[in-house]
Amino acid sequence: MKKLPFLLFACMLVCAACGCAKKVNPTPEEPEVPVFKLDSYNGHFVQALSDAYDTFEAEGALPGSVNVEGLTYVRGKYIMAACILLEKIIADPDHWQDTEIELTDAAAGSEYRYNTFDPDVIDLAHVRYMAERVLTWTQSHAGSMPNYVTFPSGDPSSPGYLPKLKMVVTEHDNQMNLRACAVVLARVFNYFVKNEGKWPETVSSWPASYLDAVRNCPKDDALVKSTLDAALKGLASDASPRQKAEAIFKYARDEWEWENYFNTKKGAIGTINAKTGNCCDLTHATLAMCRAAGIPARYLHGQCYFSSGVIGHVIPEIYVDGKWWICDPSNNSATFGTPTWKGMETFNGRYNELEF
Repeated sequence: MKKLPFLLFACMLVCAACGCAKKVNPTPEEPEVPVFKLDSYNGHFVQALSDAYDTFEAEGALPGSVNVEGLTYVRGKYIMAACILLEKIIADPDHWQDTEIELTDAAAGSEYRYNTFDPDVIDLAHVRYMAERVLTWTQSHAGSMPNYVTFPSGDPSSPGYLPKLKMVVTEHDNQMNLRACAVVLARVFNYFVKNEGKWPETVSSWPASYLDAVRNCPKDDALVKSTLDAALKGLASDASPRQKAEAIFKYARDEWEWENYFNTKKGAIGTINAKTGNCCDLTHATLAMCRAAGIPARYLHGQCYFSSGVIGHVIPEIYVDGKWWICDPSNNSATFGTPTWKGMETFNGRYNELEF
């Protein structure tokens, strides 16, 4: 039997004693990735907010209440919860589920005006600003929630700053009403849940798809569809949304006449039949055709500067080519994207549905 050299034998004894004979270069263990779980009252509330946005996507509106661990929270309270949870999670991402949030009374009103927020997307910094303003107002006004949040447009160094609108506006510039705030918050939490705890850089600021049939704007009505066919006559089958939108606008402007009266009187159907209408009814009919064509369209409302003075006015805004176009069919001199009025003294809002 051959004997090992003494030096080699000694080295083997040392290695056996320290264990390095088994693995000379051990591979470092991979760090554990935290598992995303919503296993607390706070977590279940986050899930409920995400589910509320799923309801919005399916039905076009947020639910009136959500259920968390057998308790029902009306819209005001779940908006408040969203505002609290947003900052709590960002401030303490590892322990935000350890201590339950506390909610006080929060009454959400039904104000539909003053949604004049201009960008089509909102980043997380502006969402946080919005949530902080909603929460601060509610806590300092005995549970009465604000009608809207104003994003400052005078000082670029201000938190929440947004540039002023291009339109001449003296009131209600860059505001988001509470209805829109609630949708944005639910949209953010929906992303957070479905992306396992990651926040979005930006989300859509739209409070509606602007494609739904609403009161006085029945996009699925047979008369609306046949009128749409007449407006699109002559266009190629593969016409672009912009071409369709221009054809709809020109048809509404050229085929229907403006009539002077206040508020809605005829709706889309009555306007198409009569071939006349005021600004409200002409807009109902124009939007009905746009939405029937799958083109987002909304109501624009404010006190506009005309040569004869400042007059309340409702106008269609149509979304194509990644931007909104003001398309006023009430004046034969208006063109696609360019109305005859010169700006607004007061900007009352952009609406999915006109309530007057």
